[in-house]
Amino acid sequence: MAVEGDAIGPSGRNTRLILTSCGLVSESLKSEFKRMLGPKPEQVSMWYIPTALIHEGCSSKQAIRQGEGIARQFGIGNIKVIDPEHTRGAELRKAVAELGQVGVVYAEMGNTYALRHQLRDSGGDALVREAMAGGAIFVGSSAGSIVAGRTVQMAFWKDWDDRTADGTVDVNWEDPELARGLDICGGRSMFPHANGQYGKKAWQDEQAKKHGHTDHEVIRLADGEGFVIDGDKAYMVC
Repeated sequence: MAVEGDAIGPSGRNTRLILTSCGLVSESLKSEFKRMLGPKPEQVSMWYIPTALIHEGCSSKQAIRQGEGIARQFGIGNIKVIDPEHTRGAELRKAVAELGQVGVVYAEMGNTYALRHQLRDSGGDALVREAMAGGAIFVGSSAGSIVAGRTVQMAFWKDWDDRTADGTVDVNWEDPELARGLDICGGRSMFPHANGQYGKKAWQDEQAKKHGHTDHEVIRLADGEGFVIDGDKAYMVC
């Protein structure tokens, strides 16, 4: 089921995102992704970003299998698993360029802070924006969705993630500027896993007030739900 609205903010006609709580798990989300991929997914290239997942205890080999499994599921012809924590600067730009025209950027779930820091520190932010300007679909899962939003302080609400990513990150996430996300979804922030007590409006409103997030729209995503931006349209999918 889709509920439509306008893609308010910096989103443009080339902007295409699917932001999810736990990946492309529902039939509706799978259908949206297939529609965006078009009739020849075998001609599409995907940059899979495993950084967050690896900082949740997944090995590099497991992350590669995860990315390859997603590509295989949707018939995507070319995939590279590129971790901006270890491939950086000019090397990162070269690795992404080897994909040709990037059709999908997939930011995986896991540690939000690791993903945000390493993307920014490696020069990955600019590469994501360039790919999207060229028509790439950005798919976020949990941490990937949070990082796409206005602020990664959304991770404060449940406070599940280690803010140092096992001692690999030294950032004052309380600073709004340092906590700024990619901000590629129309000035909105994303709150995934809005299930159980975390799905209750009273609790969510309390967290928004506590952390200073009442000044912009926060999209609450339960597991299985997604928020889609496709050009000038924005809508929930569940």
